[in-house]
Amino acid sequence: MKIVNIILTSQNGGAEQAFLDYSSALKNLGHEVVAILKTDAPYVDEVKKLGIAVKKTDNKFGYYDFLAVKNIKKILEEEKADIAISHIGRATVLTRKAIRKIKGKKVFQIAVNHSGNVRRSIGADIVLSVNKRIFFDTVESGQSEERSFVIPNAIDLSDALEAKFHDSLQTKEKIVIGTIGRLDRSKGFDYAIKTLKILEKISDKNFVLKIAGDGYYEPVLRDLVKQMGLENKVEFLGWIKNKKEFFDSIDIFCLPSKNEPFGIVILEAMKFAKPIISTDADGPLEILTNELDSLMVDLSPQSNVEERIAKAVVRIVNEPELMNKMVSNASQKLRDKFSYKALEKRLAEIVGKV
Repeated sequence: MKIVNIILTSQNGGAEQAFLDYSSALKNLGHEVVAILKTDAPYVDEVKKLGIAVKKTDNKFGYYDFLAVKNIKKILEEEKADIAISHIGRATVLTRKAIRKIKGKKVFQIAVNHSGNVRRSIGADIVLSVNKRIFFDTVESGQSEERSFVIPNAIDLSDALEAKFHDSLQTKEKIVIGTIGRLDRSKGFDYAIKTLKILEKISDKNFVLKIAGDGYYEPVLRDLVKQMGLENKVEFLGWIKNKKEFFDSIDIFCLPSKNEPFGIVILEAMKFAKPIISTDADGPLEILTNELDSLMVDLSPQSNVEERIAKAVVRIVNEPELMNKMVSNASQKLRDKFSYKALEKRLAEIVGKV
């Protein structure tokens, strides 16, 4: 089939990585794939590396951009698209409007919900949700259950590390906690920063924090670091492309999100065999199991989340058997449930329903 994969964002993040993964998986399944991106998309080179043709459109007027609708319609017609897959609300709305203007051919729309904001996906021929909570919200909002599916994100395991026994972190002079993601309020990076201050009080180890990612919230986080006197213990890395290098540089991975629909970064931590601490947001709850493959901390009450994260850090440092059990179990779960092969199989099933 001819499939046009569409996303209209100007940032890097989990949804953008999922877009790349869909593009790769669909191509591997033998479909002819074309991508439509926003003109300033920072990940255009990553799409081209997949050997996928790229078309671009401006989107200066949001959901009401008739010029973007015109461009998308033109591309769908020129490419003789059978299916249009749209990621995130704006692309979904504009694609729906474009498809309605096409005469003489049915173009099926598959909308992908990467967050709980499902309203704009309702009415697509098929709606995919990255977790069960979003799936139920979609159905409750009026989408037919028969045309709604859960399809977790996946990850390339070609360079995955074998889960090997780690020595106790107690022998290390400096222990590096790492976290990664889009820098906004919902990702809970303030929890991670505050955790360092608590660790100073409850442990004699030297802990440092590496934060990878970029976004509007960075100045606020930098101010918090200064207020807490942690300038020498927190490093802002910016957006990174070499994930293996990042994970090689840390000892413990922490996902402190206040809201997280999925969490591809969790899969990356599993891939590179790092012990994981995560909040119990919706996405992590569907990936991880407390004390089996991770340590999960309650988001409620939010007044002392950082205290619970700090205690989890200390457990990983002091309990090497637990740490190694979690890393081993996480590695096996990743291969069983979240590999590209699993994604390809699920996409093949769903595209087959069109």
